[in-house]
Order: sequence, then structure tokens, then C-alpha cells
Amino acid sequence: MEKNLYKIFNDVPKFLSILGFKDCYHDKDLDQWIVEYLPSENLTHSNGTVVQGGFVSGMVDSAMSQFLIYLSNGKELPLTLDLDIKFLKPCVPNVLVKATGKIVRKGKSVVFTSGEIYQDDQLIAIASASNKIIVL
Repeated sequence: MEKNLYKIFNDVPKFLSILGFKDCYHDKDLDQWIVEYLPSENLTHSNGTVVQGGFVSGMVDSAMSQFLIYLSNGKELPLTLDLDIKFLKPCVPNVLVKATGKIVRKGKSVVFTSGEIYQDDQLIAIASASNKIIVL
């Protein structure tokens, strides 16, 4: 596994800290990007028991987008055109989350991705997205 994209580029966007970002890396065996988060109670509703879905969506969206950034060595940036997410179980605070991202198909200007979120080795959400590629 290759380590942290942001150690390579020396810049962690501030919004990732809000989500509880811990680490990210390329799993070459599965050819997917993995981002680890530790969401805090600040991201919850329902008396601090459930992480709000928008934050969960942001976690998986960033995992899918980061993979493209990593594969292009920072030369391509994805702008999310659409994001479809299905919540299978609630995400709880203070338990490590692993968000995965895969490239399904990449064209010249649009890339299609898929993602999953796991907590305690249980699948809690699945996602797909299409992204406009901006070449730097």
C-alpha cells in the first residue's frame, strides 16, 4: 500500500479535518483508494448517536475524488457532477470509518467512480459519482 496522498503533496484540505480525517492510501491489490476518518460527536444528530448523512456523503465523495487526484499525480482535479449514495446502516461517532473509492471508467473529460463506507468491518453506505475532470 502506498501512503497518504497529502504527505506526497504536503497539503491536507481543512474540510477533511472537520470530517475526522486520519489517513489515506492506495490499496494496490484491490486497486482502490482508502480514506480513514474518526467522526466526532460534533457531526451527529439524534442526541449524538448518528453521524449526519451529509458528512458521510462527504467522506465517500472525497475518497472517490482523491483516487483520481492520486492517479494523475495531482494534475487532474475532479468536480463532482452528481453523487448517489445509499445508506445501509447508521454511521456512529468515535468509531473508525474506512471510505473506499474506485475508478469505474475514465474518459477524456468525465470519470465515473464508485465507493463504499465501512465501520467495524460492516458496510454502512454505497455510492457512485460522475466527475468532470479539470486538467491543471
